[in-house]
Amino acid sequence: MNPASPGKVCTSLNFTHLSCNQRLIVTVRIYPLVIKSTNGKKTVVAALRVSGLSKTFSNDKKALDDVSLRVENGEIVALIGASGSGKSTLLRHVSGLISADRSSAGEIFVFDRKIQSGGSIAREAADIRCDIGMVFQQFNLVGRLSVLTNVLTGLLGKMPKMRGTLARFNKQEKQLAVRALERVGIVDKALQRGSELSGGQQQRAAIARTLVQGAKMIVADEPIASLDPSSARRVMDILSELNRSDGITVVVSLHQVEYALKYCPRTVALRDGKVVYDGPSEALTPDFLSELYGAESEELFLPGLNPSPKKKQKRTRVTNGAGKRRNVPATAANALA
Repeated sequence: MNPASPGKVCTSLNFTHLSCNQRLIVTVRIYPLVIKSTNGKKTVVAALRVSGLSKTFSNDKKALDDVSLRVENGEIVALIGASGSGKSTLLRHVSGLISADRSSAGEIFVFDRKIQSGGSIAREAADIRCDIGMVFQQFNLVGRLSVLTNVLTGLLGKMPKMRGTLARFNKQEKQLAVRALERVGIVDKALQRGSELSGGQQQRAAIARTLVQGAKMIVADEPIASLDPSSARRVMDILSELNRSDGITVVVSLHQVEYALKYCPRTVALRDGKVVYDGPSEALTPDFLSELYGAESEELFLPGLNPSPKKKQKRTRVTNGAGKRRNVPATAANALA
C-alpha cells in the first residue's frame, strides 16, 4: 500500500488483501491540495471562495442576494435551481465576466487569487481566468474554423498576441489539442468545421478546449440543457472523469436534479438569488425539493420522469435564518446544521 504523495490527501484507502484467498478492494478518492505558505504557516487553498456577493440588474431585481460559497480543490459540485434562480449569474461572476454591485462587499477568490471585490474586477482577472475553463450552454465554437483550431483557441490567453491573432500554432500545441480531442472521444472530427458537429460533439470540443487551456477548474453553465439524454450523459461522464482522474475542480449548473444525484456528491441550491441548500445531493428528495421550491420543483426533474418512490425518511425540524421552522430529511438537516 503506497502512501499518498505530497500535496494530496486520501479520503479512504485502496488496497488488496490476499490472505485466506480473499480479495478486498476499497475505492479511494485522492484530492490534490493547493498549499499556501505565509510566514512559515501552511494553509490549504480552496479552489473557489465567494463571500457576500450581491447583484442587482436595472429592473431592481436582485439576481444574487448575499451569496457565500466555498468549493475545495478537487470537488465536483452541482448548482441547481429553477429558471431565474441566479445560477448563470453566479458562474459569470466567478469567471470575472461581470461585476457585482458596487455597494456590495462581495469578494471572489479563485485559488486564493482575488478576481473581484466590491463590485470591481481585478486587474489580474485575465491572468486568473487562465485557471478557469468556462463551458457555456451554447458551446461558443467558431463554426467556420476546424474543430482542431477551435480547441487550440484555449491557448490564446497564454501565447503572444501576434501569434495567436495569426493562429500560428506549433506542432507541440497541435499534438496537445489532438490528445484533448482523444480524451473526449471526437479526435476523428478534428479537421471538420465546428458547424458540422452535433450539439453533443460541440460541447465535447468545448471541454477539450479547457484541457488545452490547462484549466484547474471547469465552470460549466448548464452544459447539457440543449442536449438529448444520451449526449447529456456523455458530457457529464467526461466532466466526472476529468474530476476523478485529473483532480480538476468542477462547478456545473444543472436544470435537472437527476444528473446532480448521479454525478455530484454535493449540491448547492439557489432560489431567488439566495443559497437555500448546500449539502449532500442524496438529500434532494422530491418532497424536500417541493419544500424548497414549491410548484417550481416540477421543472427540476426530467420531463415525463416520475421519481422512483423511496423509503420514508426520518425528518427533522430545522429553523432557518428568518426563524421559520420546517421539516426536512435528516440528511439535509445535518448539512444545514
